[in-house]
Amino acid sequence: MEIDDFDGKSRVFIDCLQQNGTAISPKIGLVDLRQRSAGRGVVAVQDIAEDEELFSIPRSACVLTAENSSLSSDIVQQVEDPWFSLILAMTYEYRLGQASKWHPYFEVLPAEFDTLMYWTDQELAFLQGSAVVDKIGKQTANQTFAEKITPIVRQHEATFKAEHLTDDDLLALLHRMGSTIMAYAFDLESSTQPSKSEEDGWEEDSDAGTISPKGMIPLADMLNADADRNNAKLYYEEDKVVMKAIKAVKMGEELFNDYGPLPRADVLRRYGYVTNNYAQYDVVEIPLKLIKEGLTKEVTTENVTLLPSELESRLEYLEQQGFMDDSYDIALVSNEDGQMPEEFTTLINALTLGADDFAKLKKKEKLPKPELTREGAQLAHCVFLDRRNQYPARTGDVGSYPHDEVVMDTRTANTRTGRRYQMAMSVVNGELAVLQEAIDTTRKLMAGSDSKRKVEDSPTDSPKGGKRQKT
Repeated sequence: MEIDDFDGKSRVFIDCLQQNGTAISPKIGLVDLRQRSAGRGVVAVQDIAEDEELFSIPRSACVLTAENSSLSSDIVQQVEDPWFSLILAMTYEYRLGQASKWHPYFEVLPAEFDTLMYWTDQELAFLQGSAVVDKIGKQTANQTFAEKITPIVRQHEATFKAEHLTDDDLLALLHRMGSTIMAYAFDLESSTQPSKSEEDGWEEDSDAGTISPKGMIPLADMLNADADRNNAKLYYEEDKVVMKAIKAVKMGEELFNDYGPLPRADVLRRYGYVTNNYAQYDVVEIPLKLIKEGLTKEVTTENVTLLPSELESRLEYLEQQGFMDDSYDIALVSNEDGQMPEEFTTLINALTLGADDFAKLKKKEKLPKPELTREGAQLAHCVFLDRRNQYPARTGDVGSYPHDEVVMDTRTANTRTGRRYQMAMSVVNGELAVLQEAIDTTRKLMAGSDSKRKVEDSPTDSPKGGKRQKT
């Protein structure tokens, strides 16, 4: 029978950090939170004052980077991408086992993940409709590993102790290291970054533009995240990183970091769990393709009938004006950045303008105002309805999803698939709530415009000149 040495591994990990120069406040402790499905966490064992230092970690001795690893720099330099170089270094240190100074750290990091990279096709079907499924990038990751990292490991098999690793075993290990980085790594260049790396998953974005160096910061990554209860922040200094309390913390309270404004779909994709505290950041992605398709439907816009050539001409003009994206994120009404981005509403208004009105704007190199017009609201309403139809019709009901023969009932709720089903439901239902609010908003705009027109057309209506003009 395997002995659960969870607490013992935590103690060895803390001792190792302190032996290498990490200063840890006696007012905090690393504790077992598995009963709350939270793994390890950091709690206050005494009252903590605002701005009080919780721990400080020397960069050179305790932050795991490709440069700090004992892996030969000649090997590290064979890959330029910081994500891949860190994966390579972590793979090397992990394969060293107890001979690595980082061994106690690996012992407290998860060996398995619930991130979408590890979901089966059957489980991913629970997320039908959500754009997050297209952001996993597993095939791309497999190809990248095969082309950029596996050849280096095979070339230096003795160094990596990989002589007896099959290709499948090596691929699984590389995925594990990559997932660990995605869930736990920090951006080391930022001096104000309050949370774990805000890059999207390395599988998707590791080769997109300039990427800041990444590093694993032991203990800092043991803090769980909570958007509402965030009470700690990581500060970057020249030779160390320091975690401080950003508000008073009572004895027994947990210390929380914050991921930033991440939708639950992205929390699930990157970190492998879902929490309602991030529901406020849920969004729905509206593809440009769906907007184009909406224009071909029977949308009552009175003065707009766009031929394909006219549509492309307008889109080309909007792109020149910097108002074109492949997709647009629609948020909740309560979102501090607004429910619909101005790029989206401006696009919608531009596509529903009459030909003469659009020609006048184009001649002046101007754009429509971002407030949705009646015609714009009609198109947006149609698009939102179409987007909602991409989700299952009976969300949350057994039988609503492809491959639902697993029978999601109370007996399977505690299984891996049952747990993933529940997380998927949180994501999908959150996105449907976003869409419903958007549908309600456009419906009100359409109804308001109709009422306004009826009043204006009334013979007892006040002269238009007496109305307040918008500036």
